[in-house]
Amino acid sequence: MINQIIFDFDGTLVNSLDIFIKIGNQMAEKYNMQPVSREKIKELMMLPMKKRIQILKLPKIKLPKIGFEVLHKFNEYAAKAEPFEGIKEMLENLHKEGYGLNIVSSNTLDNINAFLKENQLSMFKNMQSSRGLFDKHVTIGKLISRLDVKKEEVIYVGDEYRDVEACKKIGIRVISVLWGFDPKELLEKAEPDFIVSAPGEISEIIMNINNYGMGK
Repeated sequence: MINQIIFDFDGTLVNSLDIFIKIGNQMAEKYNMQPVSREKIKELMMLPMKKRIQILKLPKIKLPKIGFEVLHKFNEYAAKAEPFEGIKEMLENLHKEGYGLNIVSSNTLDNINAFLKENQLSMFKNMQSSRGLFDKHVTIGKLISRLDVKKEEVIYVGDEYRDVEACKKIGIRVISVLWGFDPKELLEKAEPDFIVSAPGEISEIIMNINNYGMGK
């Protein structure tokens, strides 16, 4: 039975794509890299993260520094970022039903807290920042250990291919959302347990798992 839900942040709870494009192009100018348009971003999002990095010719040695600067710059916009339509209602409903709500994100805790405070979303029990782009499974695993629950009692909700990869590495169920960064075609290749097109469907899936044993 599911009793703990772990959410990704950017692209899942908060509509932050345009913010990252703006900041990313500022970084591109600083580091003499090619800026990207929204159209180019849509093309890149058809590819896994590692392939995107190759195409953009991001120097691996500079990735940690660039990532730190991007997230530091994001702090200027965090309180102004908006949740996707229906997210607040979905979270309030799950909280009212007694589920433990958590966040694991590559974004910083300062940015996450600024967004949550501004949008009056105080229902999260735990928030964890995963520093590496491809180390999210480690952070999720540590959170599950701290929660002292079985993997069968946890489900993750995210918007990216790498979210699905992370969940498969540690053996937990994952719901992929279609309103975030990665498109349906790419998410389907990752083969998540569920794919949803509206926040309300998340509540329905969890209810069906608990009431009828739906899913793996």
